[in-house]
Amino acid sequence: MSALCPSPAAKPPEFPKQSCWLQVVSHLDAKFGGIAALLPMFCASAEAEGARSPVAGFCNTVEKDNAAAPPRDVTCLPANRILWTLDPWRRSHLKELIRGADGIHIHGIWETHCAVGAALTQSCRRPYILSAHGMLEQWALQNKRLKKAVYATLVETNNLRRATCLRALTRAEVGDYRRIGLTNPVAVVPSGVAIPEDVSASLFLDAYPQLAGKRVMLYLGRLHAKKGLTMLVRAWASSSSSFDDAHLVIAGPDFDGTRAALESLVDELGIRHQVTFTGMLGGPMKWSALAMASIFALPSFSEGFSVAVLEALGMGLPVIVTWGCNIPEVVENRCGWVVEPEQRAIEIAIEESLRLPALDRRMMGERGMALVASRFTWPVVGKQMAEVYRWVLGGPEPASVQIFR
Repeated sequence: MSALCPSPAAKPPEFPKQSCWLQVVSHLDAKFGGIAALLPMFCASAEAEGARSPVAGFCNTVEKDNAAAPPRDVTCLPANRILWTLDPWRRSHLKELIRGADGIHIHGIWETHCAVGAALTQSCRRPYILSAHGMLEQWALQNKRLKKAVYATLVETNNLRRATCLRALTRAEVGDYRRIGLTNPVAVVPSGVAIPEDVSASLFLDAYPQLAGKRVMLYLGRLHAKKGLTMLVRAWASSSSSFDDAHLVIAGPDFDGTRAALESLVDELGIRHQVTFTGMLGGPMKWSALAMASIFALPSFSEGFSVAVLEALGMGLPVIVTWGCNIPEVVENRCGWVVEPEQRAIEIAIEESLRLPALDRRMMGERGMALVASRFTWPVVGKQMAEVYRWVLGGPEPASVQIFR
């Protein structure tokens, strides 16, 4: 394998800009959020910069069929660990894919795709990059803590330690890697978004005409305990009662029965007339909901890096987020509120946002749009990731990416 950094004394070699990186993931269906939802655009942005990106998905073909825009070159593999232990043909098939690539990029940890992908990549003598995607954040580690601790000791820490390079979505994630003792180089490359140019609120309002004339605070994401939705509903009940035109919309797929618990809480608090649950919104309906909203809220306990927040900012919405969302740029660029994941802090932010004059809200939104356009579009992310790929293969150090050693 080529050295990670060429010797300073040596003449820099001519380095080809074209390469092939096998993207290894656990899911392809966008309902699983995060990695699966972003994968098509991630692959397309890397390929636009010369890094061909075939995909190996450790999931069934139904997920490929359900993907909103699957990458062009996808191979579905079984996720069952026992099959990988007992079936040499499957290992041989994946090795063939790995040997056909210059390097491997593993997205996410704790699952079969990471253990199998890392092990076979090493045996094929190829470099690999590993992206934890927020799965080493402290709150996330507390979920199934004992199981993760045992698995990390036996398997996952070695997978991470042997990576040629680690990719972090944020500066905070660099700290997550270092906190567990990893000394690998870490490249900070965020996720990106693509904001459509012409979006109308009419599609969403046709589906929910009762929201016409309302000031909508929108939550958009999985309905999961880590998202802080119970706090949001309680804070909304306390803060919105003075604003007759205020309405909370909670949009996203249900996980672990969270929606039923939230609906019961809404009824218990007597705010059914001020809260609407829409289920998962995708494609034009999602963008229409963002166009209709006045404010976006994500009071999460833990996020690797929330693309939903970037989409809201890119659509010109002020945002209310917590520090666990790992986007301090909201404060730095004065395009919203970043608060502690506590009910009272969220209440204050909601009250301030609802009292904000229309001109101030519009200026906040414009600053958010400028932030996204300059740092978080897919062309920017694709260029950064392609630079990291070339560097790992022996090319020059990336000019547009922070590298932590």
